[in-house]
Amino acid sequence: MTIKKWNEIQDRFTDSFGWKRGIELMLDSAGSIKKSKAVYELSLSEDNRIIKQLRKVYNKELSWQEKEKHK
Repeated sequence: MTIKKWNEIQDRFTDSFGWKRGIELMLDSAGSIKKSKAVYELSLSEDNRIIKQLRKVYNKELSWQEKEKHK
């Protein structure tokens, strides 16, 4: 994954959930896949797995926030 792509995803998370929560969500989601590698060292399959996981977490968090907003 390129640093530019990672930063775009990070911007989306932090814009939607705030800086602290957005970073926590990203690192928790990607940590099990990337382990100790830097994002630019990941293979294509690892990139795809991280992106899929981040999408899943993003959508789940977004729907949770919407539910909380309407209570």
